[in-house]
Amino acid sequence: MATGLRTGPNHRRPTLGNLVLLGLAVHLTGGCSGDNPNAYVAPPPPEVIVAKPELRAVTTYLHYTGVVEASETVELRARVQGFLEKVNFQPGQRVKTGDLLFVIDQREYQAIVNQNKAKVDAAKAAFDLAVTTLERAQEAFDRGGTSDLELREKKAERDEAQAAHDLANANLAQAQLNLDFCEIRSPMEGRITRNLVDVGNLVGKGESTLLAQIVQTTPCYVPVDVSESDVLAVRRELEKAGKLSANEPGQIGPGQWRPCELAFTDQTEFKISGRVDYVEPEINKETGTLRVRTRFENQDEALLAGYFTRLRFPQSTREAMLVPEAALMTDQQGRYALIVNAKDEVEVRRVSISALDGTSRIVEEGLSADDRVIVLGVLKARPGAKVTPKVQEAAAASN
Repeated sequence: MATGLRTGPNHRRPTLGNLVLLGLAVHLTGGCSGDNPNAYVAPPPPEVIVAKPELRAVTTYLHYTGVVEASETVELRARVQGFLEKVNFQPGQRVKTGDLLFVIDQREYQAIVNQNKAKVDAAKAAFDLAVTTLERAQEAFDRGGTSDLELREKKAERDEAQAAHDLANANLAQAQLNLDFCEIRSPMEGRITRNLVDVGNLVGKGESTLLAQIVQTTPCYVPVDVSESDVLAVRRELEKAGKLSANEPGQIGPGQWRPCELAFTDQTEFKISGRVDYVEPEINKETGTLRVRTRFENQDEALLAGYFTRLRFPQSTREAMLVPEAALMTDQQGRYALIVNAKDEVEVRRVSISALDGTSRIVEEGLSADDRVIVLGVLKARPGAKVTPKVQEAAAASN
């Protein structure tokens, strides 16, 4: 009988390669329990940065936006017709009350003043003559040398001369006023715009030509439209403190206006201090808002009319718990944070939050002061999985 491997249509002779693979598999299977350097080792838990919630006094604010407005704006216009003769300022300079800014050709108006002065003198002479004539007529009437009708005529002439004299004085006053209008002076202190009309042009013909504007921004105003809900919250706060009826609108104490702070659009800090100085007496029915005007002294003229700014009004100060805004996440059930428990396992904590304070968020409910909140590495943390927590302060020191 022949010996060896069976061959046939369903059996193949093992090749050398198959025998080598079979031996390698047996070798690996037998060595898994030993000190084989190729054995599988599970990776360590991912490292995350944790920090405890911060407890500190926090001031809550009402935030709004507004546009800076000048406290005063005056248009300088030509009130008489004539050719512009002088421009006595540099565009953009600060001017004071009474400064001479424009001069219109005065020669024509000076001549009219002189004419009316002569008419006043003539009317005065005629009036003096009428008074003297009436005195003589009165004496003659007393002696019986003239009739009552003649005396009445002399009185009428005296009154007519008086009216003519008054009219001449009125015309002189009008002529002098037109002459004065040839000099356009600053009615207030502020910064003047460029001149809108150049020397040599005719102004005031048929209209009061606009020559320039003066803008006063020291102080300046920033009006905002406060929502009805915020108005109610502020009034409830004052009512609780017993100050609602004792103070004027916009005040937090007798003569003490509610403060506010301002920041430019390219700033995160509110560095400019101001106050409320006016509150409208009724809610706008169309918008459901209340117009509140804030005042900033602006002595350094950092605020220009037209600036878009952000405002905040301090509402109350209290002890609060805060965590970085980046540590809070959102899903369909609301906001939550990931914490590391005593077993270094990740847990989900549902939280109730309120205002943002800088880069941190106030947490009203859901966390305790001893919780280790994951502030960095949240993408590596899975609920129920182990992690390697590293305290934030230590992580910053090592870097």
